[in-house]
Amino acid sequence: MKVSRLIGIAALGFLFFGFVAIDLVLFGVLALNSVMVTVLPFIGLLLCAVLGIVASRPRTQPPA
Repeated sequence: MKVSRLIGIAALGFLFFGFVAIDLVLFGVLALNSVMVTVLPFIGLLLCAVLGIVASRPRTQPPA
């Protein structure tokens, strides 16, 4: 498993979901003191960490 890919994808997910949370606050969908503003970046971190784990798994070939 490539740890660098896992960390990189998780960091990008954290930043992406952080920007989504900021956009939702700026467009008036969420209040600034909402819990979702805090939770969304961490959801992105976990979701993209799982994506990084799946992406870094070695591909197995079926027996011919």
